[in-house]
Amino acid sequence: MLNSDKTEPLLVVEQLQKHFPLKKKWREKHPPLLKAVDGVSLTIYRGETLGIVGESGSGKSTLAKLILRLLEPTGGKVYFQGKNLHTQTASEQRQSSKHLQAVFQDPYSSLNPRMRAKDLVTEPLLIHENLTNQERAERAVELLEEVGLGTHHLNRYPHQFSGGQRQRLSIARALALKPDLIICDEPVSALDVSIQAQILNLLKKLQQDYGMAYLFIAHGLPAVKHISDRVAIMYAGRIVELADQDTLFSNPKHPYTQGLLQAVPPSHPRDRKKHVLVKGEPPSMLQQKGGCSFYTRCPYGQPMCLEKTPDLIEDGTRHYHACFYPNDSNTQYEEETL
Repeated sequence: MLNSDKTEPLLVVEQLQKHFPLKKKWREKHPPLLKAVDGVSLTIYRGETLGIVGESGSGKSTLAKLILRLLEPTGGKVYFQGKNLHTQTASEQRQSSKHLQAVFQDPYSSLNPRMRAKDLVTEPLLIHENLTNQERAERAVELLEEVGLGTHHLNRYPHQFSGGQRQRLSIARALALKPDLIICDEPVSALDVSIQAQILNLLKKLQQDYGMAYLFIAHGLPAVKHISDRVAIMYAGRIVELADQDTLFSNPKHPYTQGLLQAVPPSHPRDRKKHVLVKGEPPSMLQQKGGCSFYTRCPYGQPMCLEKTPDLIEDGTRHYHACFYPNDSNTQYEEETL
């Protein structure tokens, strides 16, 4: 189990798997399996932010849906506040959902276009809280003000908001029940850079005010670095590296992590840097036969990497990596100067 300096686990994921069966061909005895999530284990502690980074198709969003119970797992367990989410009764699920909320990538598709802002943010209160109309109206004003919107936004519909404002509205709705954990599935990837910074700063402020934890999923490393306490790198359905934010960005051990970090464009055109080439395409997720999934793209691969799948191990400093030769990975990739 993965640990951090904090002592009270809020969410514990143990060997979580999600395999999607595909259409079987007439010659096949069994349908092929797409292993979207293949043995993920992680822990989120109260009040912290765990960032998850990986390229498209690595299984990040599928992992989020499994935790939210939008998908049922093929194997593994998810414990939230000490209770297994996938064995709960309907009443227990309803109670857990109060403390586990989500903010999705596209706020326009996650908001009912026929509902006004005041109804959208107070809809969770209708289900979970016994409040009067006046109390819900007052709570709607409080929630909108918390996320930087005003009373003049109460009667607007989602299409009358900008993209950043719609995401603020989604955050306000997630805050309505004062959850312990919010899963943010790429909440800023569809926004302009300046708006991204505003949303990230808002999330950090709300975390300080409410003391909640985040599972923050993103493509952009700068966003993850800005908001996360710990960072997990996901590749081909597995976590290949996990460490606190400072350690991972200053001393990455897995070659895929190094490729991601060194490929970030410089902040200024005059800042010349080395561009790391992570060659090739991501591997097929169909019934992987073992071995390191990064082998075909890794410049340091050895015969053992093709035969055996590396486990996620700790190096003694709470830095986890799934690589047989992490010291070799500290050398440079093939480079070209930008």
